[in-house]
Amino acid sequence: MSIKRMFTALSASLLLLNSVTSMTAFAEVALPEGAVKGLPEKLTAMDSDGNVVSSDTGEYFFHVENMSYGVTYTKDVQLMNLRDDKSYHIYFYVEPLFKQGEIDLEEGCDCTFWLDGQEVYKGKVTGKPDDGYIDLTENVLDCGLYAPGDSHTLKCSVVWNDLNVLVGVDNGHRLVDINGEHVLVGNAQSGHVEGEIEFKWIFYAAVDEEYIPPKTGLFPTSNKFWINAIAALAIMTGGMILLLFFKKREKQKHEPQDEMP
Repeated sequence: MSIKRMFTALSASLLLLNSVTSMTAFAEVALPEGAVKGLPEKLTAMDSDGNVVSSDTGEYFFHVENMSYGVTYTKDVQLMNLRDDKSYHIYFYVEPLFKQGEIDLEEGCDCTFWLDGQEVYKGKVTGKPDDGYIDLTENVLDCGLYAPGDSHTLKCSVVWNDLNVLVGVDNGHRLVDINGEHVLVGNAQSGHVEGEIEFKWIFYAAVDEEYIPPKTGLFPTSNKFWINAIAALAIMTGGMILLLFFKKREKQKHEPQDEMP
């Protein structure tokens, strides 16, 4: 078998956020009271390829086919609040769904999240964390507070970096990569092994009840202070004009009149 064919002996598919009917067991994440899956109107999340989080379900699709061993796949998701009247926190968590094949991608892939360049999660793609990080299958990750006009970047990287997760693969063909030589053969001596995994990232938002929208415009409807102040100023100005008028008239009465010749 040629070196080229040895590399093609491995095939993997990593599907994130794709709905399926066969689901594995996972812990149900308890959302805060009043919070539901999805994002309110004008609260958006879009990746660099133009794919958006579903506003109704909160699901985001990150799909990799024919995944190569040792290659890092990344996505940048821009989270934005385009409203002008409310401030929100945006959260997300993971729902594992399904896996199959000779490559256990659930154990063989590592996943890392950064929020505005700061690492906030490291662990398995299914949400099971490394030590020191939260479990995204049982807890939510706070992606920050979004005042009107605010935007943050959530970056994710996924890499298949463990060849010790091959299931039902006997000694046979060699895979040569930067880490050395690995012996592979699929079921029934096929020389081809595959793996598939599916799960969901679920986004939702919660309004910040302490946020007070800034007062804009000359006459904000929620505050009549300036209307009353301007009305009072107009009355005072009018009164001063009338007072000057009467003073001038009174002065003219007391001034001597020139006699006619």
